[in-house]
Amino acid sequence: MAPKVRASVELEPFQIALIALASGAIAGIAHKARVLDLVGAILAFLICFISATMGHWSWLVLLLIFVGGSFLATRFGFHYKLQLGVEESKEGTRGGTNVLSNGAVPALVALVYGGGWLSPEQALIAFTTALAAAAADTLASEIGVFAPAPVLITSPRTRVPPGTDGGISLIGSLAAGLSALSMSMVSLAVFVLVGWPEGFEWKQAGNFDFLLLFLPAMLGFAGCQLDSVLGATAERWGWLGKGGVNFVAIGTSALISLPLLDFFRN
Repeated sequence: MAPKVRASVELEPFQIALIALASGAIAGIAHKARVLDLVGAILAFLICFISATMGHWSWLVLLLIFVGGSFLATRFGFHYKLQLGVEESKEGTRGGTNVLSNGAVPALVALVYGGGWLSPEQALIAFTTALAAAAADTLASEIGVFAPAPVLITSPRTRVPPGTDGGISLIGSLAAGLSALSMSMVSLAVFVLVGWPEGFEWKQAGNFDFLLLFLPAMLGFAGCQLDSVLGATAERWGWLGKGGVNFVAIGTSALISLPLLDFFRN
């Protein structure tokens, strides 16, 4: 990675206050709607605040879409999931562990960018990739349980019950791919509409718009598959919990996006 590039834009106190209010509103509404429990809402506030102040305010839009989409996927067919015993939690409410395992990497990307160690292009790619990987895994898990005969990713001939760690299916894989692509499309749309971050050199970016669609979508899907491999191995062996598996898979996807961005742009 290149040495220090530039720090993110310094915010005025009133801008920080607005971001705090917006982050609080997102977390508060999510808690009131039972999308998140209290601990999850507090962590969501911190992740939103860090991402918007150290990264870019419009990253709040991406986080909001991710949280909303995840909740809808969780609630989809919830009574059937209850019968199978594979529901996320009571009423689909997500807790602190889930929020942290999915949101820690995007927040870390914002912190690294705010410290000046990433260019705006690198930060946007890594942030979008992290959310794409998180969305892909969430949708694959929530939709894949409806597959009649999932198989173990490390042993494709072995059929496993729905919801098994490391289990994959065609419908789950399709959901993962579409959700990763959707997050990439939303990211591009948001930044085209609101404007690119200060310091973003569009003329020198070349095919960056295509890369913003391609890299996060590809790596988000790949991160979901890595999550399944880790679930079938490290999680089953007791080396990692579900949250740890999510964090490693999302973090790996975001890290790989940086050298790939440089490779495809050169």
